[in-house]
Amino acid sequence: MSQATRRAGIVAALVGSAALIAPAFAGAAPTGSLGSAEPEAGFTCSTTSTETTANGWGIPFTDEKNQTASYAADSVFDKDGSLKLEVTDVKDRSVSYHAAGSIKLADAAAKEIGFSERAVTTSAAFQLRLTGTTNPDDNGFTTLVWVPSQNGAPVTDAAVKHENIQDGLWWSTRTIGGAVKGEPTSLDAIVAANPGAKVEHYGVSVGTGSEASSVFVDAVKFNGCTTNFAKKDPKPETGTGSLGSLGDVFGS
Repeated sequence: MSQATRRAGIVAALVGSAALIAPAFAGAAPTGSLGSAEPEAGFTCSTTSTETTANGWGIPFTDEKNQTASYAADSVFDKDGSLKLEVTDVKDRSVSYHAAGSIKLADAAAKEIGFSERAVTTSAAFQLRLTGTTNPDDNGFTTLVWVPSQNGAPVTDAAVKHENIQDGLWWSTRTIGGAVKGEPTSLDAIVAANPGAKVEHYGVSVGTGSEASSVFVDAVKFNGCTTNFAKKDPKPETGTGSLGSLGDVFGS
């Protein structure tokens, strides 16, 4: 075998290995009734989400498909960007969700829920979309919402961290056990009154009722998972690793 042929074979093998370990894009297609997606079994943690690789973040609901968020180079605490929630009118809404795998609400409430944000004119809200509550309709569907202004969070345009918000006050979009529609109450009370409740999706949103608002969100925490939002995919590692450099393989 000639030296040129041998080198070409080594390069092809290295390129093939790189293709096998390259991350795949993950998305969620709109489906289901009542604006909800079909429940998913098993929680999947997405540690990063970017403009090109969303890793499951987005809008899987047909009735909210135009309420999209975007990815920005603007950062909150880190330097790689954030998720941008933006509205231009009081009727607008901007949101992004991730599937929660139908985990029990009680289990989700036992771990830290939180996020970081830098709000220009308003603040983001955190949402838990549930099934299996005591609501007699729609498979027990409701959405629980945590809002900074209802939990003593400071009004500021500086970057802030909302930590352990599972210990705060939440309001429900439907009347369910432990919570009257629209009235803030503790998550513990809701958990206790809804033992069969499951979290189908969690997410962050801004609007409706906010005029020309934009919020940068990052470091979303749920069920032991923290998602870092960034504008671009991280650059591939340039270290030689166990394979060494091509110079080592081919010689000088």
